[in-house]
Amino acid sequence: MIKHVVLSFVFLTLSFSSFGLDISNYRYYQINKDLPNGKGPFYVVYIKKDDPCIFVDKIKDKTTHRFCRMGDSELDLEKNHPSIYPILMQLFGSRFSFVVAAPWNEQQCEIYLPRMELTCEPTGK
Repeated sequence: MIKHVVLSFVFLTLSFSSFGLDISNYRYYQINKDLPNGKGPFYVVYIKKDDPCIFVDKIKDKTTHRFCRMGDSELDLEKNHPSIYPILMQLFGSRFSFVVAAPWNEQQCEIYLPRMELTCEPTGK
């Protein structure tokens, strides 16, 4: 157990240093760690403190995608900030799911990471 905790800490430290990131600049940061043994992470999802949009780094391609507009919902994390914000965020495998809390049009959203496709649908709340 302690070995796994130490290895996780080392891996997170290395992933931050390899991207030149300082954890104190982020409100949310997660790597997809639910991969088969011996495989490194493929994606990093994060939200910066100074930018309300969702960022996805595709490690293999060394590309970064920024998601502000929430599909066809007319919600925009950048333009409507701080009135709307992502909550209940979960990175699992090749999908990142979250809810956009908006008083007038809450949305359940998902980013399919291999194609960087974002889809949203109303929650009815």
